Amino acid sequence: MSNAPAFPFLVCPERSSKPRNSGVTVVSDRAQSLAQARCFVETIGDIVDHMKLPDHVGLMWRLSPDIIRQKNAIYSVAGIKTLPGGIPYEVAAVQGKVPEFMDRVADLGFGGVEVSEDSIEQTPRDRINAIGRGVKAGLTVFTELGKKFPDQPLDAKDAADMAKRDLDAGAHMVVLEKSDVALIIRNGTKTLHDLMNAVGREKLIVECGPGADRFEIAKWLIAEFGPEVNLENIDAEDAHIVEAMRFGLNRAVDYRYFHHWHGKALPAVPH
Repeated sequence: MSNAPAFPFLVCPERSSKPRNSGVTVVSDRAQSLAQARCFVETIGDIVDHMKLPDHVGLMWRLSPDIIRQKNAIYSVAGIKTLPGGIPYEVAAVQGKVPEFMDRVADLGFGGVEVSEDSIEQTPRDRINAIGRGVKAGLTVFTELGKKFPDQPLDAKDAADMAKRDLDAGAHMVVLEKSDVALIIRNGTKTLHDLMNAVGREKLIVECGPGADRFEIAKWLIAEFGPEVNLENIDAEDAHIVEAMRFGLNRAVDYRYFHHWHGKALPAVPH
């Protein structure tokens, strides 16, 4: 089957290609079947950089190792690295089983892991040690900043300092929790801009979902930081919508692609 586009004569807006460190799209496979995973690869495999499996209870206690390995293999063949959501890591942390958890994540065929503390409190040393354990297990480590239920706005300097420590310890990229992003937008602060400048846009991934406001947050992020902003927590069913938003070719971004031509004469259509 040819990989050539169906309309090769139409000029595509500029967009980085995989593998990439900017414009990264991290999609969520929420308890999908193996058949659905294969369908996702067929329809959005070229869009997805990483696939996160946030079926926390399923991964830890319901699904068999064989099922998890099969799903990870489906995505791996398509060049998509997988990682479990951060909650299983936090369960392992409160139970004192982080080393075993990291080894098992790698054994199950995941390419990455998330080290987060959005529902717990860890010491900086334990966080750094956890990153090291993940790297030692051969995993691409993502860490997370922020809380699921923030009781105060994120401090840009404190967050940047933590992100830099994570990266120095071996983390690949740092994720900003969606709840903190929503609070930043509501408060109208420049916190995220300061954080981007301090950490580097290529090292920061911003969650835009889940939730009813996911497209509004994605729209704001694309408007503020451009189509190559790194985005996470995109449901697999929404991946094509967010990709279209990056190109300015979706109602959620007011079909921004066409704004350049407003008021201008278009090329004549020949007889």
